Amino acid sequence: MSEEYKRGLTPVSLLAVIYAAVVVTPVLIYMNFLTGLPDPARFIPVFVSLLLFTEVGRFVGRYVTSQEAYIVYFMTQIVAFDALYWVGLLTNLYYRDAPYTKLFGIADRIPTWAAPPLDSWAVQARTFFAREWLTPILVSLIGTTASILVDIGLSFIFIQLYIETENLQFPIAPVDAQAIQVLTERTPEKMVPFAFAAVAGFLYEFLVYGFPQLTEAMIGARIQLIPYPWIDMTSFFATALPGALMGVATDISTFAVGWLIPWESIIWLLIGSLSFFVIGNTLGIVLADVVKHPILLRWKADWSPTATIDWLWQRSIYDLWASPFIGLTLGVGLFSFAISAKYIKPALASLLHLSEASKKKGYLPLSLIVAMTVGGALMGAAVASALYPSLWWFWLLSWLVLPFIQGVLLARSYGEVGLGVQIPYVREAFLIAFTKPGEVEPWLVPAKVSTGAGIITHRIKVAMLLKVRPMDYFKAYAITLPLVLLFSFIYLQSFWSMAPIPSAAYPWTVITWPIGSLSFSMWVSRSIEVFKPDLIVISTLLIFAASLIARRFNMPFSPIGFAAGAALTPPFAINYFLGAVVGKIIERRYGKEYWESVRATLIAGLFCGIGLALALTVMLVMISKSVWILPF
Repeated sequence: MSEEYKRGLTPVSLLAVIYAAVVVTPVLIYMNFLTGLPDPARFIPVFVSLLLFTEVGRFVGRYVTSQEAYIVYFMTQIVAFDALYWVGLLTNLYYRDAPYTKLFGIADRIPTWAAPPLDSWAVQARTFFAREWLTPILVSLIGTTASILVDIGLSFIFIQLYIETENLQFPIAPVDAQAIQVLTERTPEKMVPFAFAAVAGFLYEFLVYGFPQLTEAMIGARIQLIPYPWIDMTSFFATALPGALMGVATDISTFAVGWLIPWESIIWLLIGSLSFFVIGNTLGIVLADVVKHPILLRWKADWSPTATIDWLWQRSIYDLWASPFIGLTLGVGLFSFAISAKYIKPALASLLHLSEASKKKGYLPLSLIVAMTVGGALMGAAVASALYPSLWWFWLLSWLVLPFIQGVLLARSYGEVGLGVQIPYVREAFLIAFTKPGEVEPWLVPAKVSTGAGIITHRIKVAMLLKVRPMDYFKAYAITLPLVLLFSFIYLQSFWSMAPIPSAAYPWTVITWPIGSLSFSMWVSRSIEVFKPDLIVISTLLIFAASLIARRFNMPFSPIGFAAGAALTPPFAINYFLGAVVGKIIERRYGKEYWESVRATLIAGLFCGIGLALALTVMLVMISKSVWILPF
């Protein structure tokens, strides 16, 4: 083993991961069923586990190292992401009896390999421990196993390409590294700003999430002091900018992350968002009666001066932007591949002949990487083809080709901007083009139209910063995921046995599951008309050409920043921009060196405070729901 790169997977870090899987998994499931989980909820298991084990370590004299904390940090994120893994089984079962699937005439077409019949013993007894569930569970697990093999194989290629060869900056990686270092090293110069930011993040996020839960428990009325997820100002601009989505996000984490994203990318992120959802939406309304194009007329019919951001965002995507978004991200993906092409050969060559340094880091040889990637893809395509044979060519394409294209785009977007960008609606576009309305099976088949290799590449960059042996991440992942899936299965079974899902016992499911079934029904029945091949081709060619011209003449254009902005509603894009502006002001006042040394620590503290605030919120919700009001 190299002296420079140290082991992170130890009995201590493994114990912390087991703790999160056992203790935090049911909390996340229950919280989701009660009130939904906001995106920052991924910080709950991370900082609860890290703080607990670092404090216990200091108390007993066995200090947790930065390398061990790295494993805890990212494996507990896996707990957060996969705690709800098995909920998809119950969602498929719900589609058999959902009002909207019945209305669209597809409820009785749900295949038994997705969910057992309603009159089966397994459903009547509300249990997964029945033979009727065996096939749905196996289909899910085989698809997941194949997907993981593809992701891990591709991640080794992208690590070699974007970290070792191109050496992209990965602007968000220092935040993760600083969070881990501060909690393990506890140096005063870092702990002071970290603690200040943690307290600020805790107080702010508790006002956003916790206070409404507390008032609901105490007085039966939810009082929202700070609107979430944004302050909606759309109606105030409805006369001057009809159709524009206007507002400011109230999530403090997006504001803080704006400090780290490169300034040029922030500018183009804002331009991308405003170009589509402010300028484009407004022009669509203004020109509808002049041009009289069906797309514009449909958009104008869906707009009203009193409409909210969430409604206009959904409708503008369906009516106007779904096809351009596909073309935009496809063009950026092709451009990313084009500029990375010259690095691919040396990257693969370095994997073919591993250096001593790469061997000490634990990198796999190219032959094993190819076997893993192709083997996983063929496994996934075989299962998909067995379930729906007529689309065998698409399943092969989705497992063998699309993950690489998406991975090139995702990994580069994390490396350049720090935000994930991927081509949307790939599955939907293909299925609408090559299946008949009302065919349910292909919409439930496990397909691979994206990849986790991009985020894995980011995490390995953090490992490099902390001198963690990269292979320890993959070993820890191989242990963590089965643990999470096991306990997720056990706890979901417990919640389902206590009360039907959805039901009044789990209020959030009553609200959101019917909406999900409506969206599913509309896609399957072709009630959503969003894809225009000509718009996809035109937008692909335009962004690709613009990117090439900007690169050829060294023009200040960030295609990935623009594409990332196009996928963001203006409130979030504005929040990123405001954070970047504040960061520039601080940098000018206190100096670039000081600001760069402290900003990642401040963000790490904010994220810690957010995680603790959400953990306290979960506790309050669970207490309020478990206390019976007595009649005296």
